[in-house]
Amino acid sequence: MSTVEELVARSREAQKQFEFATQEQADAAARAVCKAVYDNQEMLGKMAAEESRMGDVNDKIAKCRNKSALIWESLKGKKSVGVIRRIEEKRMLEIAKPVGVVCAVLPSTNPVVTPMGNAAAALKTRNSIIFGPHPRGINVCKVVVDLFRKELAKLGLPEDLVLCLEEVSLEDSNKLMSMVDEIVATGGS
Repeated sequence: MSTVEELVARSREAQKQFEFATQEQADAAARAVCKAVYDNQEMLGKMAAEESRMGDVNDKIAKCRNKSALIWESLKGKKSVGVIRRIEEKRMLEIAKPVGVVCAVLPSTNPVVTPMGNAAAALKTRNSIIFGPHPRGINVCKVVVDLFRKELAKLGLPEDLVLCLEEVSLEDSNKLMSMVDEIVATGGS
């Protein structure tokens, strides 16, 4: 089992290999995680409803199907690498630069679609991501992360761009948040 420090080190190394990815590579990675959820919507929707003990199985399946398509559509065609905007009148360029390692703290209510959206956004912007799942979503999160990692490997990208805490504790979640470059927290208190 990996410690938080080991996960962050692996994530940093993967992100360093990915930080100079092309727009096409970043797009392919973001699309792949959305497609993984779309292609596995029935299994993931059922797991999400059962493990979280929240929501209806059919609604969770529909959410996986619909959100995976919507999130990819919202990211598709958007520039996230290199010069993303020119402001001629100010003689300025906006240049996209990755932040590094992102920690995404996940809610129990959405253990599939939230990590998919967080991963797609992180990969689109050439960052790596580590998930801190809710205890009532850790198993489905591990399955989702395994699917994402397989898709990244197919693209020839580092699998460690997407990782997950293997055990959930307040101490490990706090340690993870203290060690990363950016935190995305979804949910309540």
